[in-house]
Amino acid sequence: MKPGLNGSLRAADRGIINGMGTRRSQHGRVHAATRPPATRRRGPAKSPPQSARIIDYQSLFEQAPDAILVVDSEGHYIDANPAACVLTGYTRDELLQMRIGDLTTPSERPRSAERFDLLQKTGRTRADRILQRKDGTQVPVEAHAIELGDGTYQTIIRDITERLNAQQELQRSLDAYSTLVGLCNAAVIAADSRGRITSWNPAAEALFGYSATEAGGMPMTKLIPRRLRRTHLSSFRRHADSATEEPFGRTIYTEALRKDGTEVPVEIAVAVGQQAGRPVYTAVVRDFAEHRNVIEKLNDALQRLQFHVERMPLAYIVWDTDFRVVEWNPAAERTFGYAKSEAVGKHAYDLIVPPDAVSAVDAVWFDLLKGDTSSHSINANVRKDGSRLTCEWFNTPLRDSVGRIRGVASMTVDVSKREAMEAQIRDAQKLEGLGVMASGIAHDFNSSLMIILGNTALLRSVKGLPAGAIEHIELIEEAGSRADALIKRLLAYSRTGRHNPQPTDLNTVIQDAIKFVRSSVGKRHDLKLRLADDLATILADRSQVEQILLNLCFNAKEAMADGGAIAITTRCAELTAADAVRCVPPDSRPGRYVVMVVTDTGCGMDEGTVMRMFDPFFTTKVEGHGLGLAAVLGILRQHSAMAMIDSKPAAGTEVRVFFPVHQEETKPKRRRPARKRRS
Repeated sequence: MKPGLNGSLRAADRGIINGMGTRRSQHGRVHAATRPPATRRRGPAKSPPQSARIIDYQSLFEQAPDAILVVDSEGHYIDANPAACVLTGYTRDELLQMRIGDLTTPSERPRSAERFDLLQKTGRTRADRILQRKDGTQVPVEAHAIELGDGTYQTIIRDITERLNAQQELQRSLDAYSTLVGLCNAAVIAADSRGRITSWNPAAEALFGYSATEAGGMPMTKLIPRRLRRTHLSSFRRHADSATEEPFGRTIYTEALRKDGTEVPVEIAVAVGQQAGRPVYTAVVRDFAEHRNVIEKLNDALQRLQFHVERMPLAYIVWDTDFRVVEWNPAAERTFGYAKSEAVGKHAYDLIVPPDAVSAVDAVWFDLLKGDTSSHSINANVRKDGSRLTCEWFNTPLRDSVGRIRGVASMTVDVSKREAMEAQIRDAQKLEGLGVMASGIAHDFNSSLMIILGNTALLRSVKGLPAGAIEHIELIEEAGSRADALIKRLLAYSRTGRHNPQPTDLNTVIQDAIKFVRSSVGKRHDLKLRLADDLATILADRSQVEQILLNLCFNAKEAMADGGAIAITTRCAELTAADAVRCVPPDSRPGRYVVMVVTDTGCGMDEGTVMRMFDPFFTTKVEGHGLGLAAVLGILRQHSAMAMIDSKPAAGTEVRVFFPVHQEETKPKRRRPARKRRS
């Protein structure tokens, strides 16, 4: 620092710099310094007095945060500020007894003498050196020396410990960064604001074929195929104009150009930063060729899988861990009736699991979430239209890369028809066995019965029998009649009895049989008819249809011991697939039918009784033989008809019997070809 207007100090001023009012001569003697008296001038002063300038300099010297030392031409310290005392640990008086080199380490003192000689020659020096404090500790400092004039020099000393630590930390970071970039298996490239390469790691050399020497200063456009350079330059200029920092904010998939002219697909992550107020562009470039091949193979595999899933006959469903639908193929749409858009996101219990099957499905689901590798179950399910079906399920948990379960894949098939066929086969086998047995018993019993009834007829022809004998003969004939009716039921169940189907009007059969039905149910039961007009014709055996009606009405009467109402109704109806599942026999088919309905207001039946009511020899009556409804079932089979029962305890019973419409009525009438007129 040079005080005064012309940047120099006069000899008298240099003496006053000393804060203690003394100065040292060239021979080391200390002389008293006299301050020039302050002068005052009237009127405005064009410049501050010299003493004022000296006082200002003295204040700055004392309050400066950096250490300031003043030396003479022989290298002796002639002044020191308080900051110098703090930095060195010496008092001011101690410093004024020292010279250049005394504050440095012994190894650096020759260099101190060289720097002082250079200062005397050039008038200015600047150097970093080690300062040795009074307590022996060493401090890195920056020393800036200038000539003040008349053989005096001023040195400003600043502690640079923090700066050096920061530089070392920065250098360590840079070294670590360079090491990481060097070891990185991806190309790491940096470019300046002009788009010229400033950094190029070994992976970039391997990917592009240019050495670091060749790449330095090379424009980035040389790495871009010619057809893509315009797009690249446009994007580069857009980022250069915005100059906004973007730490790896974008990932680009494009083609790059090697040194040998070949192209390679690459993945580029781009970052934009700032250095000295200018944008710096860094790109991490990966060879995407192998990855692209893997993706293409995976995509091909997924397309093939999707093709099979879309066309497979089994319903394919993927669930998340909350049991909600993630995937739903067309077979699932056909099986359950829901479109994919309706099913995805829905919980299974809100979609296809009926309430009565929840507990069974819960057990299967919890086992899958616990990690069971596979699961097989047969469950009751429900369609969109409310109809029930039975499905066979094959389930397996889906795991992520670390083995955690992320969902469940299921394949299912509707086995309702299969179970119906199995039930039909079982029923047919049971029917066949019972039918053979019933037929054999009926024929053998019928032979014995004929002998009994024949002999009773002969007894009746004997004259002069007592009245008591006639009475016993009548009892034998009555028992024989009941046995004959039982034999007919057995033959009806075994389907070996007479069957003579004819086109029949169901209303006519009911009206002809109603008198006999009324006498069977008695006067305590109200019998009502609701017969539809224009009823379609059925192909039936009249006597067997009458037997069905009589059996159903007799059972209705038995269910109403205290009296009640029995209603007989007829109509035409379409039997849906959902209703056909509820019918017996189990091989019932949907279609157009003529329906006879027998309804009572009796005690009703529970579900278990309804399931067994057509079984032979099953009865809830004390004196029943269990063949009435079994005979009805045999007659239904002979007519390809079916029955549906709706009943609840204390709520009455409704039995609907479906007779197929006669085929001749369903066939369209053929038009006869018009005869050609003779000319």
